[in-house]
Amino acid sequence: MAFVAAAVCAVAAVSIWTLWVLPIVRSIDAAEDVPLGTTTVVDLEEGERVGIWASGISASLGTMDCRVLGPDGEERPQRGPGAVNWDDVLWWMTPRPGFVQSSQFTAAEPGAHRVTCRDSLDMYDGRFLVAGDSIGQGSIGLGRTGGADFAQGTLLAMGAVMCPPLAVLLPLVTLVTRLITRRRAGRP
Repeated sequence: MAFVAAAVCAVAAVSIWTLWVLPIVRSIDAAEDVPLGTTTVVDLEEGERVGIWASGISASLGTMDCRVLGPDGEERPQRGPGAVNWDDVLWWMTPRPGFVQSSQFTAAEPGAHRVTCRDSLDMYDGRFLVAGDSIGQGSIGLGRTGGADFAQGTLLAMGAVMCPPLAVLLPLVTLVTRLITRRRAGRP
């Protein structure tokens, strides 16, 4: 059973890293960051979900306020990260030190979206960029009755960190335990 669990963890780890972590890293690396108070324009497809990543004092203090306008001029709603997010467990993978995802939005229609972020106190500086989303959409119910909801980004971030060591440690611990048991059984 331990070997099956290790195989499942290995497949999950490879999948999470190739389909989620590395694409986000590449998008952050390719995005152009701009100072707070500036507007950046991103061309998005309908249903495309992206994150607003920020760095600086304003982002650290939580005084950064962003506004997203769609091609039709309507403001798009934003959603913030869950309890455990990319910044908690995968901060070392972000190619731009200090950048953390502050929110996400989804394009309701294709076209140019204008993103403007500023410090709500007009005192602090910082930079922001629009790149891949690490928060995810919706949540997954876990627990005995499925009543404990966890954001998809939270589960993926935890899986990216926990699955690789489990894939290695489960067979290793099983083999060491078997060796110890055989040695003890062989003693008179």
